Amino acid sequence: MRKAQAALEFLTTYGWAFLVILIMIGALAYFGVLNPGGLLPARCTFSPEISCIEHRVIADPTNQVEFRFRNNVGQMADFSFDATELSTNQKVTCTFTEPTSNPDCTAAPGTNCQLRAGRVGGVLCDFSTTPTILPAGDKVKFELNATYIRTGGSYPTPVKGEIYAEAQ
Repeated sequence: MRKAQAALEFLTTYGWAFLVILIMIGALAYFGVLNPGGLLPARCTFSPEISCIEHRVIADPTNQVEFRFRNNVGQMADFSFDATELSTNQKVTCTFTEPTSNPDCTAAPGTNCQLRAGRVGGVLCDFSTTPTILPAGDKVKFELNATYIRTGGSYPTPVKGEIYAEAQ
């Protein structure tokens, strides 16, 4: 009888300890401590030909991504961009936001932008016509595909990038 009582007390003690550990893990998950995505900083990255100056993600109802980039190609180039929201795979073609006010961009609004070396251009990726919803406060990841053709060149050069930011 004493062995059975000792075994039962042993299992009860460790059962309570196991229950406390499960409650602690549940509390940590509830408060977001176990969510590594919430701990990652916002970022906008491209390969060396394009440097991302600043970016923002505008939440529902406009569902837009805006960023500014610098031409690091070394000469004037014609740029175009498209963006894909990775959780839903929604893809849009981006437009330029600054051609009329930016003397460095020689194109008409909304078309490709011929940007001189070292100059900055603005881009808008509008997801409002797709079913993508960007809730405020959620971090969202976008894959950006840029293509540029150097002035006097014939072949487009693809460049990949990404934006990971909280929708505002």
